[in-house]
Amino acid sequence: MPKKKNIADRVPQNRLTVQDVARHAGVSIGTVSRVINNVPGVTPAVSMKVRAAIEDLGWTPNLAAQNIRSSSSRMIGFIFSDIRNSLYARMTKGAEEVLTAKGYLLVTASSDGKPEREVALLELFKARRADGMILTVEDESNPLVNEAIARASMPRVMMERELAIGGTSVGADHYRGTRQAVSYLIGLGHRRIAMIAGGRGTRVARDRQRGLEDEMAAHGLAVDPDLLRLDSFASEYAYRQTQLLLELEQPPTALLSFGVRLLPGVISALRTMGRSYPEDISLICSNDTDLATIASPAITAIRYDAMTLGRVAAETLLDQIEGRLDPERTQRIEIVTELVLRDSCRAISG
Repeated sequence: MPKKKNIADRVPQNRLTVQDVARHAGVSIGTVSRVINNVPGVTPAVSMKVRAAIEDLGWTPNLAAQNIRSSSSRMIGFIFSDIRNSLYARMTKGAEEVLTAKGYLLVTASSDGKPEREVALLELFKARRADGMILTVEDESNPLVNEAIARASMPRVMMERELAIGGTSVGADHYRGTRQAVSYLIGLGHRRIAMIAGGRGTRVARDRQRGLEDEMAAHGLAVDPDLLRLDSFASEYAYRQTQLLLELEQPPTALLSFGVRLLPGVISALRTMGRSYPEDISLICSNDTDLATIASPAITAIRYDAMTLGRVAAETLLDQIEGRLDPERTQRIEIVTELVLRDSCRAISG
């Protein structure tokens, strides 16, 4: 009778990789790395699965590479999508305060919303042996970006994003904030409420649209799909879409401008068309910016503390790095929003 081959016989040792071990154990590459480097945060049951897979496959880690990876660089990477977005500056400041106090250097990089650059930056931080990452991505479902994040195999916190592969995400409660804004407008008599926003492939966009639809439904109202313009955060997009909305046969009576760079485009379009708020259309923006406060009249806004968001992200990442939180655990952490009432909305009849 021929000798039965074991798993290691079928896969030559010199071709075995950590990916093979992760696949055999049914865990991520990062989990395998943490087990072989004795990094805290992996449950005993999962650790046993990984060690059993290593034994089954007969895999031997590259000890030289293992020693390099186990040394701390005291560096954290922060990848964000748009350097022009002032919110990221405040998030960075909040994260930096926490990390600097713990002896870490925060290194920021802008992807300009391009998936290929997101992948390149992920590979760069991996090569530079960053201890962890805070990151946002343009499209949560992009397979190449998700694969790059998994390959990076280091503690991470998603900022205002949520990935299908799991992990920790932090963000503002955009769903509740949107519902508050819509409820306020409905109370003023508005029924045709438009929304201009971007980021269809993100948790933020989904929460905002869901907030609008759910609050309208709670009042027995339906959202007109023609009033949803959700394809870009560019000022030029807001400029054109505001014009198109106001040229509809039944134009909106209120507009939600959700994105820091969108508000200037909305205001410019109104001026170009000889329209004004709140006389011709009520206006609410997100991310309470300087423009919202200095505009005349000042603009009602959904506000949250971006610095607090950065602090929470950094504290959560440190919990992973220092073994107080399992990096593989999927959880969502949200900070509160508030509706700041100003003079950009008016009551209408029927």
